[in-house]
Amino acid sequence: MLYDIMPISLLNRMRTILCSLISFACIFGSTGYAKERWQDDDYIEESFIKIALQREYKETNHPKIIRWKNPIQLYFASDFGNAKLQKELLSVHSQHLSHITKLPIHFTDQVSDANIFVIFTEYAKLEDKVRQYIGNPDNIRAALNEAICLGNFRRNGHYEITRGVIIIPVDYARSKARFLDCVVEEITQLLGLPNDSNDVYPSVFNDVSVDTYLSPLDYILLKALYSNTLKPGMNVTQTRASFADVLTELKANGDIKYAKERVQEFSLKRYLGD
Repeated sequence: MLYDIMPISLLNRMRTILCSLISFACIFGSTGYAKERWQDDDYIEESFIKIALQREYKETNHPKIIRWKNPIQLYFASDFGNAKLQKELLSVHSQHLSHITKLPIHFTDQVSDANIFVIFTEYAKLEDKVRQYIGNPDNIRAALNEAICLGNFRRNGHYEITRGVIIIPVDYARSKARFLDCVVEEITQLLGLPNDSNDVYPSVFNDVSVDTYLSPLDYILLKALYSNTLKPGMNVTQTRASFADVLTELKANGDIKYAKERVQEFSLKRYLGD
């Protein structure tokens, strides 16, 4: 049997080329493919502008950053469903948010001390609860007609959030398979990320996504919102001008690179074993 024999010099040259290709593939595989779209600087900035500075049910010509300055005191009430489970889920998720933002969040039994009211009820009582905790239902009719659960906030002249209300009609939310989504999304939005956008993915703020729990991008948006670089009252132009510094800070802290791991720390997803 005859064999084709390659000259030694050519064989060595091909081995060198092959080793170079393998090295390039390893380097590209460890850096190029590890970075996902939601870790891109421009994508993070645009996502933040859409979620933090736009509004779902109220258009504004001059949107500005809003967030909490004072610690949050949660008042919990339930007249429908498993109240113990509802409070447990709310407690775990609120502490997860506190861990991410460093904003103190505690429960209170005193209505007078509360600045966020979380009400679990049934759909038949929804408008009554709106009248009790928010005001005239006709003023938020679009939200009542479209939303599965409701979140409402007030701010002061410094664009600091001072009061919030969440109303979850348990039976209706369960019929839409969105009960857990309501618990996670509504209180997260009340921290100062009030908008939904189908352009932002992966995220609990995307109505067509399958995300029930906070995504790595949501983690980054929360860290950005409570960065000392940004201030309540900043408009879009001011936010864009400062956002490069926000990204530098997030990168230095490893919050973008390790967002997948860090978003799971003290999370409701990990608590429930999902």
